[in-house]
Amino acid sequence: MNRLEIQDPKVASKIIAANAESERRKAELGFLGKFFGSGENVRLYIVGTIALGILLVALVYTLTPERYRSPEFGLKEMWTLVVLPVESTIIGYLIGSRTKEGRS
Repeated sequence: MNRLEIQDPKVASKIIAANAESERRKAELGFLGKFFGSGENVRLYIVGTIALGILLVALVYTLTPERYRSPEFGLKEMWTLVVLPVESTIIGYLIGSRTKEGRS
């Protein structure tokens, strides 16, 4: 890798400080932090990922031919017992969290 030689010590110290801060931030975030980031909207990203994941699983199950689906757990059960309750809970959480933030 090419090395950049910096003559000014002030510039060099600022670059070193910026690199140290970047490394510290990476260590603080961890694995999930690297994926979701940090800040105010992290909850939204996590809940959105869960919601999309459940919808994707339900879509795959819905599009699976009937002979491969479980006879005890059909489409009606999938949508009424899993997808709709989870999705409505997620929507309620998002609306409730936004309302609380507005009051504070």
